[in-house]
Amino acid sequence: MAIVAGVDFGTQSTRVSLFDSVRGRLGSAVAEYPVKRRREDPNFATQSHSDHMRALAEATRAALKAAGVAGDQVASIALDTTGSTVIPLGAGLQPLDDYYLWCDHRASKEAGEITAQARETGLEALNWCGGVYSSEWGFSKLLHWLRTNPDKRGSMVTAMEHCDLVAAALCGISDPTAAPRSI
Repeated sequence: MAIVAGVDFGTQSTRVSLFDSVRGRLGSAVAEYPVKRRREDPNFATQSHSDHMRALAEATRAALKAAGVAGDQVASIALDTTGSTVIPLGAGLQPLDDYYLWCDHRASKEAGEITAQARETGLEALNWCGGVYSSEWGFSKLLHWLRTNPDKRGSMVTAMEHCDLVAAALCGISDPTAAPRSI
């Protein structure tokens, strides 16, 4: 018998389910967090890392209670996050800003530039994604952040996808060279 916590970070909530290898699902819980939007900019959509971690703790505690299990009985955690949720980080993997969500489209100009450069250089990878680099994807968002935050650029050590930062935080990793990255 092994208990696994399945964690799913969605656009507006974190869901945690506990599963036993023999008995199946034991319990689950949900904790919400806000999407930060701006009326004057419909392309803006961010979230706070601290809100995500608070929701993870809250949903985990509630799932453990619903399942009637102690935290030390959980053998492993499986994480799932919405892709292309990028965050710039400073020393110690501390967030310099909020996550750019998948639905944040402020980087459309940058995506167009990446697409044009990829076409000009014949980058084969462009063919793998339908011929157009999206403003929903990480590099366009990161380029947008760098351009619109010149005061914070000097503090940036790296940028990570949401899933990679959550895994690093849960493992106590604060060195960017030691943090595993998703492909």
